[in-house]
Amino acid sequence: MAMKKTTLLMLLLLPLAALGQNTKSRPLFHRAVEKGVVGQYEEAVELLLKAIDADPEYDEAWLVLGNQQMFLEHYNDAQQSYRRAIELFDAHIDDAEQKGKAPQAARLKQWRKEARQGLRTAEWRQHAVDNPVPFRPINLGPNVNTADDEYLPALTADYRMLVFTRRSPRNAQTERGLDREEDFFYSDYDTMELDWGPAHRMPDPLNSHGNEGAQTISHDGRVVIFTACGRGDGHTGCDIYMSVRQGGRWGKPRSLGTPVNSVYWESFPSLSIDGYTLYFASNRPGGYGGSDIWCCTLEEGRWSDPVNLGPDINTKGDETAPYIHFDDKTLYFASNGHMGMGGMDLYVAKREECKRVLGKTGEWKVENVGYPINTSGDENNLIVAPDGRTAIFSSDRFGGYGQQDLYSFIMPAPARPERITFIDPVIQAENLLTMGATVTLNNIHFLTASAELYEASKAGLDRLAEALQRHPRLRLEVGGHTDAVGKDEDNLLLSERRAKAVYDYLILRGIDPDRLTYRGYGETRPVATNDTPEGRALNRRTTLTPLK
Repeated sequence: MAMKKTTLLMLLLLPLAALGQNTKSRPLFHRAVEKGVVGQYEEAVELLLKAIDADPEYDEAWLVLGNQQMFLEHYNDAQQSYRRAIELFDAHIDDAEQKGKAPQAARLKQWRKEARQGLRTAEWRQHAVDNPVPFRPINLGPNVNTADDEYLPALTADYRMLVFTRRSPRNAQTERGLDREEDFFYSDYDTMELDWGPAHRMPDPLNSHGNEGAQTISHDGRVVIFTACGRGDGHTGCDIYMSVRQGGRWGKPRSLGTPVNSVYWESFPSLSIDGYTLYFASNRPGGYGGSDIWCCTLEEGRWSDPVNLGPDINTKGDETAPYIHFDDKTLYFASNGHMGMGGMDLYVAKREECKRVLGKTGEWKVENVGYPINTSGDENNLIVAPDGRTAIFSSDRFGGYGQQDLYSFIMPAPARPERITFIDPVIQAENLLTMGATVTLNNIHFLTASAELYEASKAGLDRLAEALQRHPRLRLEVGGHTDAVGKDEDNLLLSERRAKAVYDYLILRGIDPDRLTYRGYGETRPVATNDTPEGRALNRRTTLTPLK
């Protein structure tokens, strides 16, 4: 939890009569507060010690002394100051209450509360410094990092592609009013050199001459969801956009629209490995503080109303930069509201069971990832590779090639997610089909009560078409299935229309029509109960069955 300057400003505005017990200590205290407000903490400490020497029972001076020592990272000294402040506040509160001075007692109780919080924070930080976690950051090297800023990394599930944001000086095409331009760059992992290859700017229209950043990439590298601000096709402020790669080309980004975007600020999207759940940060109403972390799920081709992740994650402060690991159970994020080293710290949150249905997200156990990964400055973003060990983050702490660079390090064991061995679902489906098994296409979605394919689903069908080209003798039936909501005859018709939509798209991608048939089954072949949202979601599916 960050030490704030609120107390200093509040004390500076108080009448001098409230600031001390004698005329010698008051001006010293006042000067110390002024020094602290402008960041001259050592000078403030010196003046406060003189004020306390003149008046050893000066409770406010002990409180502010503890705060200045926290800014200087003198945590043991701060503990002593806070303890003395608490002792004095206890005595002065009793005296004020006995004399019927209720307003003075109330003010003293508020400052005692702050002293107690300061003591807890000082104890926590000293323990963290005395028990550092293993941390050896390694620069990703000149193929990735430059003299410019590189930050906000994202990975595909096979660890083959790294996407990040680079902030470069403006050029002739940069939008007016911007002194620097944020764009997406990518680097492919060189399996021979065991290193990241030369980075390249991602092509237009994914990049523009405005600012794009804070991206997430789908497990297969075919969908990018990102943040852009001030575009004419969204709401005011910053909104979340999506671009889909088809046939080697990135499509024009489009706003996710309501209910994901609003007239408030939305940023830092993170997509789950199955593509069903989107986490993001927003300062929209209904949260617990400033910026909170929210999530929504893909249902019938549309994003559901966002749900706040709740008080386990969100605080009265700011929570940003969520990153859901490939295990779908471990969430990393930045916060200045949880107990930490100061500024924005990085945290890991784990849950025992991952449930996709909103409102049943499970209880999260939040832990600080530790010192010296976190410092008294700001740590803002972190991702972890599928192996559960390799973490990548940005920092300007270690020299590097310029400003912020990307670094990797081995995540300390307590903060690690589960190791994930990624199996490409298209390749898995390809193998099962060649063995004669029916498979379910879990990444195919339609708009609600419609046979119109959700845009991101087309990327999966493109890869399926590529797989079918590798097996020219394979003939398939495309099956459509619905849940049991609505009339039987309507569901049967809808399932047939959806199966035909997949059939038509595969033909469009070059598959011989003689190799395909389609059929709608409606609600006649459920694989789960229709009495729960989870069950109905499983029953709404598209299947592929090999034909002899």
